[in-house]
This record gives sequence, C-alpha cells and structure tokens, in this order.
Amino acid sequence: MASNNQTTGKQNYHIGYKEDTLKAFELRNVTTCLGYLVPTLEALPPTFTLLDVGCGPGSITFDLARRFPQAKIIGVDLGQEVIERNNANIPLHAPGTGIEFRAGNILEPESLFSAEEIGSGFDVVHEHTTLICIPNNIEVLRKMKQLAKKDGGIVACREGDTHSQLLWPPCPESAELQERIYEMNGLDTQTGRKLLSKALEVGFRRDQITASASVLSNITAEERLPYAGSMITMLADENSQYRRATAKFGYTEAQIEVLRKNMERMIEADDGWRLLICTEVICKLDGDS
Repeated sequence: MASNNQTTGKQNYHIGYKEDTLKAFELRNVTTCLGYLVPTLEALPPTFTLLDVGCGPGSITFDLARRFPQAKIIGVDLGQEVIERNNANIPLHAPGTGIEFRAGNILEPESLFSAEEIGSGFDVVHEHTTLICIPNNIEVLRKMKQLAKKDGGIVACREGDTHSQLLWPPCPESAELQERIYEMNGLDTQTGRKLLSKALEVGFRRDQITASASVLSNITAEERLPYAGSMITMLADENSQYRRATAKFGYTEAQIEVLRKNMERMIEADDGWRLLICTEVICKLDGDS
C-alpha cells in the first residue's frame, strides 16, 4: 500500500488508511501473496536483508519476519500513522525478529536509509500491488533496482491488473467508479500486464527476469466481508476520496445506493467472489546491468 502521490511525497492514498481498509489488506500474507517468491527467499542465507516497499499495515512484512526471523526486514510506506501502528505492533506480531518500519518516500532514499544501507544495498527489494497505486510508477521500479545489491540483488514485484478484476454477483457500477477513480488519480489499472515491460524498461535483461502470474481472491465469507465492508465504509464517509469522486462525477444518492447495495450483496451471496489477475517478476542482478 502506498500513496498515489509517491512522486511528490504527498500522503493521499486513494483508498485511505482507515481501520476497515487496513483490515481488508491484512488478509494478505506470505501464503496468499508470495508463493512465487518463497523458494527464492528460502535459498538465501538466513541473515538476508529485505526492503518491503509500500508495506501498508505490514501483514506481509510481519509474516516474512516470522518465517525468516534472522533476516533484517524493513517495511516502508508514506503513511506516518500506519508506520507508527506497525512499529507498535512488532512485539505482538513478530517479537524477536529483525523487523522495523520507516515512514518516507522511496524516491528519496536518503530520507529513509543511512549512507551505509544505500551503499551496501539490499539482498531483496520487494513490493506487492504498490506500483498500481502510484502515477509514473516506472520511477519507483527504477529506484527499487538501484537499492538492490548490484551483484546478486533481487527485485521482486507482484502487481494487480485491476482492469482484469471479476466480481460476482456482477457489480458493473462499482467497477466503473473504480476505473474512473484510478483514471482521475493518474493510475494505470493495467499495470499488472505491463509489469514485465516495465522491468525491461528500467534495465533488466530478459534473461535476468523470471515471470509468472496468479490470482488474488476474496472467496470465503471471511475474505469478502473486509473487502466489501471497506468499500461500504468509504461510501458512507463524506470525506473519503470515493465519496468526493462520486460528487465530482455527479453521482446521485440513488447511484450511491446502488454502489452500496452491490457490496452488501457481495457480502451476503453464498456464490460471491472477487478475482484479480496478478503478474509477478523476480529480477536478479548480476553486476552487468
């Protein structure tokens, strides 16, 4: 999770950091999101260093720390409040591990890391569905490459392709609003399908890249509730960007009620689910690029 104004340093994440939203993102962990990367991490020395870019509520970061307690793992995000929350939760979620969280802009690494950390680089620089939340996200991927160790460092990305999202029961009105909000914020809902192209654009050779794909899903009632519930909360909050967007686009109260009913129906439907295609790349530096 990262601000959609990562390039400017403004904290204006379009979904927000409210508790309902954080609960939805906390469904994400190593098992559900990093199956493509785990074998690579398991092959590294146990004291590897990992940078988690756009860590949000830290559910993936905490899970990594529990699985690899000797590793030095740093989660970064623009949201000061969510970073403070994460650091306060370390004794609860990952005691005795090498985890920490820092607030700042990844495009300004000197504000986040010491000169020694920047100079030595990280064994792994990772992000999960962060690029899709940032305009001109190629610059973030380029910075991730620069922060990885020049010889043997790994840049790992898993990106959603929101344009591919499927909801059942059908919610076309909700999908249309989401698309319009992404467009309003200069975001690309097809970031996932362009991920390999972006990796090549920042200078990785094709033989350095392992590409794969998987599905991010909300299928069970326990998974659908936080996702759809966070949408309902945003629709009820006059100050949320979702509600401000409906005002900007001229939505009537009746149209907003349709959006709300869509999410309520998704929560209640025994046959309901959300599917989102995600693409994945593991890029390994070898000192020649």
